[in-house]
Amino acid sequence: MAKTEGPGRADIQAVSRASRILGLFHVDRSELVTADVAIELGLNRTTTHRYLTSMASIGLLGPGSRLSSYVVGPLATKLGAIATNSAEVLSVAPRHMAALSDELGATLVLSLWASTGPMVVHVAEPRTPNAVLTIRTGTVLALSTAQGVVFTAFLPPGSSHLDQRRERLAPAARDAFDAEVEKAREECLSVSVRREHGVVTVAAPVFDGEGLCATVAVVGLVGSTLDTVTPERSRRIRELAALLTEELGGRVPEATRRP
Repeated sequence: MAKTEGPGRADIQAVSRASRILGLFHVDRSELVTADVAIELGLNRTTTHRYLTSMASIGLLGPGSRLSSYVVGPLATKLGAIATNSAEVLSVAPRHMAALSDELGATLVLSLWASTGPMVVHVAEPRTPNAVLTIRTGTVLALSTAQGVVFTAFLPPGSSHLDQRRERLAPAARDAFDAEVEKAREECLSVSVRREHGVVTVAAPVFDGEGLCATVAVVGLVGSTLDTVTPERSRRIRELAALLTEELGGRVPEATRRP
């Protein structure tokens, strides 16, 4: 009788280790360094490097901002979108984002709510010679970002440990965050100016037939033209969010208003 073939112990171990590596990502850790992964998994660096490069070759991981570092890859991001029933927005948003990115001369970002927080799933950069911000797909954003504020404003209470993440904030920071959330809920928009990082972000919610499915944001450098540029970017990103919502068959909640 022929022996039935099945996965060997080595194959099962490889899958287990790959899943453990992906499990190291969380809201406060969007990038993994080979040396750290080796320590946490109890492996030598050569074996760890082999796993990480193999996962990167199939899209589960992507190159990080530092040498021998990795972020969530496009395949893992796609699977996450499918798991959160948000794959449709990825088929609709990119062409609109590319056009607006060129018009504004700024980077546009589409984010989904993952178990680790707001995750960047698509980036559109303008085809201009000017300096632009580069944001990596798979980056997990902090709750205090404009995208995090918008998700908090429109996700149902308790969504994917949302309340626990809010509770991590210091009391003063939590009060300021709650005020930003309420403002975003009223205006369907959040503006975040991080002068310490030199970045200004304007984010708006995108809805499908089930409710909030994504946020779309324009990200630029803080400069002397900030006061004149931000209002126009706010208007255009709100218009883009409304267009995507319409194409996805969604509806903006009646409790919100658009100034």
